[in-house]
Amino acid sequence: MRITLFFLLFIFHSSAQDIESVKMSSKLFNYEVFWGNDLSGNNYFSTSNNLYKINKKVTLNYSNNAFGKISSVETFNLLQTLIFYKENNAFVLLDAQFNEIKSTIFSEINCEFLKPASQNELWFYDSISQQIGLYNLNSKKIKFLSNPIKNITFSQSDYNYLYWIDTEKNCFSISKFGKIISLGKIAPYEKVFFISPNEGFYLFENKMYYYTFKNELSTRININEKLIYNFCYSDGFFSIFTDYQLVTYQIKK
Repeated sequence: MRITLFFLLFIFHSSAQDIESVKMSSKLFNYEVFWGNDLSGNNYFSTSNNLYKINKKVTLNYSNNAFGKISSVETFNLLQTLIFYKENNAFVLLDAQFNEIKSTIFSEINCEFLKPASQNELWFYDSISQQIGLYNLNSKKIKFLSNPIKNITFSQSDYNYLYWIDTEKNCFSISKFGKIISLGKIAPYEKVFFISPNEGFYLFENKMYYYTFKNELSTRININEKLIYNFCYSDGFFSIFTDYQLVTYQIKK
């Protein structure tokens, strides 16, 4: 009976308190890829290498076929959107109106991934040296922070940390001062979203889970969505992209 009530209320347990997820909205979007959203409620999609920023009032569009296929789009900084083109070792920065403000093709490093950091810097992983570092957008200087690291399969950043997972599902974080911390292991996953060095969400076999690294505890989130392609978490809202549909849940503590 307790388990049934738990799922009906969409409640999952953290180490300190219960958290309830409430379905807020569902809207059709005819795009191929959902990249995420920002604190202003803008949603970012792409189709055929065209990137779209969408809110209730306007739809902005950016396209750059000179750099090849879009590899990743970083959206949590609402003033700057970072587009990475791994094929050509290049990136583009867009302002809030989707105007191009900077584009660079790297020559000194070969980026496997590129993520935003604070103070006009970008996290990178150089496949040649196998090192993590920071690239300064103003000075264009490169600073390596780590010893060689192998077998990175997933990465994510916030302003202060870069997170990654290796092939053995070991999770780590690195600070802008180069301090690396082992966070522990994560369960089998298909998509991951780090909330902090202590907790996150992951998707596996079309089911969503909340995860705490300290005790390696996975808790099922009873979300009745099928064919989940991507998801993200921002400022208390959980966004899930299904088959051309974006569903939003509010997380209430």
